Amino acid sequence: MKISPTSFVTIDFLIRLGENQWLPENGQPERLSFCLGQGVLPPDLEEAMIGLTVNDSKVVTLTAAQAYGEIEPELFQEVPRSDFDPTEDLEPGMVFETKDHEGHPLYFIIREVKEDTVVIDFNHPLAGKDLEVTFNIREVREATPADLAQYLCPACQEGKPHQH
Repeated sequence: MKISPTSFVTIDFLIRLGENQWLPENGQPERLSFCLGQGVLPPDLEEAMIGLTVNDSKVVTLTAAQAYGEIEPELFQEVPRSDFDPTEDLEPGMVFETKDHEGHPLYFIIREVKEDTVVIDFNHPLAGKDLEVTFNIREVREATPADLAQYLCPACQEGKPHQH
Protein backbone atom coordinates (compact mmCIF):
# COMPACT_ATOMS: atom_id res chain seq x y z
CA MET A 1 0.00 0.00 0.00
CA LYS A 2 1.28 3.44 -0.90
CA ILE A 3 1.26 6.27 1.62
CA SER A 4 -1.60 8.70 1.05
CA PRO A 5 -2.56 11.91 2.91
CA THR A 6 -4.89 9.82 5.14
CA SER A 7 -2.45 7.04 6.04
CA PHE A 8 -1.29 5.78 9.39
CA VAL A 9 2.49 5.36 9.07
CA THR A 10 5.29 3.87 11.15
CA ILE A 11 8.81 5.01 10.33
CA ASP A 12 12.32 4.62 11.67
CA PHE A 13 13.94 8.06 11.53
CA LEU A 14 17.19 9.84 12.26
CA ILE A 15 17.67 13.61 12.15
CA ARG A 16 21.02 15.18 11.37
CA LEU A 17 21.37 18.70 12.77
CA GLY A 18 25.01 19.33 11.98
CA GLU A 19 28.26 17.62 11.18
CA ASN A 20 28.22 15.37 14.25
CA GLN A 21 24.89 16.20 15.88
CA TRP A 22 22.00 13.73 15.68
CA LEU A 23 18.53 13.14 17.08
CA PRO A 24 18.27 10.75 18.75
CA GLU A 25 21.60 11.76 20.25
CA ASN A 26 23.00 8.22 20.08
CA GLY A 27 22.82 8.35 16.27
CA GLN A 28 20.54 5.30 16.11
CA PRO A 29 17.16 5.52 14.33
CA GLU A 30 14.03 5.77 16.45
CA ARG A 31 10.57 4.46 15.61
CA LEU A 32 7.56 6.78 15.30
CA SER A 33 3.93 5.98 14.42
CA PHE A 34 1.48 8.71 13.42
CA CYS A 35 -1.38 9.76 11.15
CA LEU A 36 -0.42 12.02 8.26
CA GLY A 37 -2.06 15.42 8.16
CA GLN A 38 -2.39 15.80 11.92
CA GLY A 39 0.54 18.15 12.49
CA VAL A 40 2.90 15.56 13.99
CA LEU A 41 5.64 16.26 11.45
CA PRO A 42 6.38 19.30 9.30
CA PRO A 43 4.13 19.36 6.19
CA ASP A 44 7.06 19.21 3.74
CA LEU A 45 8.38 16.08 5.45
CA GLU A 46 4.97 14.40 5.35
CA GLU A 47 4.60 15.41 1.68
CA ALA A 48 7.90 13.64 0.91
CA MET A 49 6.35 10.41 2.23
CA ILE A 50 3.33 10.42 -0.13
CA GLY A 51 3.54 7.52 -2.60
CA LEU A 52 6.18 5.57 -0.66
CA THR A 53 5.59 1.99 0.49
CA VAL A 54 6.93 -0.33 3.20
CA ASN A 55 10.74 -0.65 3.15
CA ASP A 56 11.20 2.52 1.09
CA SER A 57 13.86 4.88 2.46
CA LYS A 58 14.42 8.55 1.82
CA VAL A 59 16.57 11.47 2.93
CA VAL A 60 14.83 14.85 3.09
CA THR A 61 16.57 18.16 3.72
CA LEU A 62 14.41 20.86 5.31
CA THR A 63 15.30 24.49 5.91
CA ALA A 64 14.43 25.87 9.33
CA ALA A 65 11.37 27.55 7.80
CA GLN A 66 10.19 24.23 6.30
CA ALA A 67 10.92 22.29 9.47
CA TYR A 68 9.89 23.89 12.77
CA GLY A 69 10.16 27.55 11.82
CA GLU A 70 12.60 30.29 12.66
CA ILE A 71 13.20 31.25 16.28
CA GLU A 72 10.55 33.75 17.39
CA PRO A 73 11.98 36.11 20.04
CA GLU A 74 8.48 36.86 21.39
CA LEU A 75 8.31 33.23 22.59
CA PHE A 76 11.07 33.91 25.15
CA GLN A 77 9.92 34.95 28.62
CA GLU A 78 11.70 35.86 31.81
CA VAL A 79 9.85 34.46 34.82
CA PRO A 80 10.55 34.51 38.55
CA ARG A 81 12.76 31.71 39.86
CA SER A 82 10.07 31.20 42.50
CA ASP A 83 7.78 29.77 39.77
CA PHE A 84 9.89 26.60 39.95
CA ASP A 85 10.37 24.07 42.71
CA PRO A 86 13.05 25.55 44.97
CA THR A 87 14.77 22.16 45.24
CA GLU A 88 15.06 21.85 41.43
CA ASP A 89 18.60 22.41 40.15
CA LEU A 90 17.72 24.36 37.00
CA GLU A 91 20.09 24.29 34.04
CA PRO A 92 19.93 25.63 30.48
CA GLY A 93 18.55 23.03 28.08
CA MET A 94 16.12 21.48 30.56
CA VAL A 95 12.63 20.92 29.10
CA PHE A 96 9.46 21.40 31.14
CA GLU A 97 5.77 20.87 30.44
CA THR A 98 2.98 23.19 31.45
CA LYS A 99 -0.61 23.64 30.23
CA ASP A 100 -2.29 26.49 28.42
CA HIS A 101 -5.57 28.00 29.63
CA GLU A 102 -7.53 25.21 27.88
CA GLY A 103 -5.50 22.35 29.30
CA HIS A 104 -3.36 21.66 26.21
CA PRO A 105 0.24 20.70 26.99
CA LEU A 106 2.90 23.33 26.28
CA TYR A 107 6.62 22.65 26.44
CA PHE A 108 9.37 25.13 27.14
CA ILE A 109 13.14 25.05 27.39
CA ILE A 110 15.22 26.81 30.00
CA ARG A 111 17.64 29.09 28.17
CA GLU A 112 19.24 30.97 31.07
CA VAL A 113 19.14 30.77 34.86
CA LYS A 114 19.74 34.06 36.68
CA GLU A 115 19.79 34.76 40.38
CA ASP A 116 16.09 35.67 40.71
CA THR A 117 14.70 34.87 37.26
CA VAL A 118 14.73 32.18 34.59
CA VAL A 119 14.62 32.80 30.83
CA ILE A 120 12.31 30.24 29.21
CA ASP A 121 11.69 29.58 25.52
CA PHE A 122 8.41 28.31 24.05
CA ASN A 123 9.89 27.82 20.55
CA HIS A 124 10.03 24.24 19.28
CA PRO A 125 13.40 22.74 20.32
CA LEU A 126 14.31 22.38 16.62
CA ALA A 127 13.21 25.91 15.65
CA GLY A 128 15.84 27.82 13.73
CA LYS A 129 17.61 24.65 12.58
CA ASP A 130 18.01 23.14 9.14
CA LEU A 131 17.39 19.38 9.27
CA GLU A 132 18.38 16.37 7.25
CA VAL A 133 15.85 13.63 8.01
CA THR A 134 16.55 10.03 7.02
CA PHE A 135 13.62 7.66 7.33
CA ASN A 136 12.56 4.15 6.43
CA ILE A 137 8.90 3.19 6.07
CA ARG A 138 7.99 0.27 8.37
CA GLU A 139 4.17 0.21 8.18
CA VAL A 140 1.46 1.83 6.05
CA ARG A 141 -2.30 1.47 6.46
CA GLU A 142 -5.41 3.62 6.36
CA ALA A 143 -5.90 5.57 9.57
CA THR A 144 -8.82 4.29 11.63
CA PRO A 145 -11.23 6.46 13.66
CA ALA A 146 -9.40 5.23 16.79
CA ASP A 147 -6.06 6.40 15.33
CA LEU A 148 -7.51 9.83 14.55
CA ALA A 149 -9.20 10.18 17.96
CA GLN A 150 -5.83 10.68 19.68
CA TYR A 151 -5.46 13.98 17.80
CA LEU A 152 -8.78 15.47 18.94
CA CYS A 153 -8.70 18.61 21.04
CA PRO A 154 -10.04 17.84 24.54
CA ALA A 155 -11.82 21.22 24.64
CA CYS A 156 -13.83 20.94 21.43
CA GLN A 157 -13.20 17.46 19.96
CA GLU A 158 -11.92 19.09 16.75
CA GLY A 159 -8.89 17.59 15.01
CA LYS A 160 -5.65 19.05 13.65
CA PRO A 161 -3.81 21.98 15.24
CA HIS A 162 -6.12 24.96 15.64
CA GLN A 163 -6.77 28.08 17.69
CA HIS A 164 -9.62 28.82 20.09
